[in-house]
Amino acid sequence: MSLMVGSARIDENGKISGGKPGDQTGNEVSTQPYYVHSKGWICMRPKSVTVANAIAEAMMQACKNNNIGYCQGHRTTVIEQLRKRGSLAKISAKTEANCSSLVRACCIQAGFDPGNFNTSSEVSALKASKQFMEPITVTSGTKLYNGDILVTKTKGHTVVVASGNPRQAVSYYPKYKGASGSIVTALAAVGEKDTSKNHRARIAAANGIKNYAYTAAQNLEMVNLLKKGKLIKA
Repeated sequence: MSLMVGSARIDENGKISGGKPGDQTGNEVSTQPYYVHSKGWICMRPKSVTVANAIAEAMMQACKNNNIGYCQGHRTTVIEQLRKRGSLAKISAKTEANCSSLVRACCIQAGFDPGNFNTSSEVSALKASKQFMEPITVTSGTKLYNGDILVTKTKGHTVVVASGNPRQAVSYYPKYKGASGSIVTALAAVGEKDTSKNHRARIAAANGIKNYAYTAAQNLEMVNLLKKGKLIKA
């Protein structure tokens, strides 16, 4: 299955505002095959698989509901209708969104509200919600998953990976109850047989620790997660 992204794209006249409410063409809010944006993508990946799946499902609902169209001038009406109806699928009044307000609506439907943002402030707003891993700069080697939110590196556009690669349920290590600050000791204590540098790097990546260089601070971050029972297995 090919990777599909969903977003609020443009109005029926090819403009950012001034069109009629609702989706007049079926493409104002729609899915399309994944593409590399000319400005490059930053990926915001939900920590929770449940949240990721909910965001992806919300975007699919929006793309299938032709009552939701595109307009920057009336971008918050989709939020108002979502709060009234409870889901993007149930919106029955002709309403509008732009790319960032629709991503916010998907987050609200998934159970949290990151507040109002545009594509310039999106990364910081999503980070502040505590629902996402550290931002990922998307390259040709980046594996994307359903529920990933992609936003351009500079002000531009944002989409949700809506289908094509579902994430697997996350498995956590047992809680570490020892006193050691050594990640090798702590991992061994909870039953991990592979404490090699390569495997520790994979564990770090699974937990959103960027540019893992085996530093004391990075290892302590993993130990602290392990003590809370929140260290994700690679």
